[in-house]
Amino acid sequence: MEARIQELGADAIVCAVTTTSCFAPRAADNVVGVAKLAARTGIGHIVNNAYGVQAKSLCKLVASAWRKGRVDAIVQSTDKNFMVPVGGAVVAAGKSDPSLVEAINRKNDTMREHFEF
Repeated sequence: MEARIQELGADAIVCAVTTTSCFAPRAADNVVGVAKLAARTGIGHIVNNAYGVQAKSLCKLVASAWRKGRVDAIVQSTDKNFMVPVGGAVVAAGKSDPSLVEAINRKNDTMREHFEF
């Protein structure tokens, strides 16, 4: 991954996306390693933690990535984690830079103005 960043240049990469868990059984990506790489290179890092709230080990993994490197946002599924009957997402960011989540909230406010809920 680091070689590809050097090849393309960090300015050409929007962000890295890692996954802690998904429907297919698999191990989590190297979330901490990518967080450290993102911090060194200035590339954004988004963690797909779709099923992760249910697993203490994955919550620890995400918290470790946040402490040791760069994580701009974590996306978590409402129907998978909170057992609501419709799909949705919780997007979270750290206190140090909540700008991505604030931008998503502004976008949702704009959508609400155009649609009735």
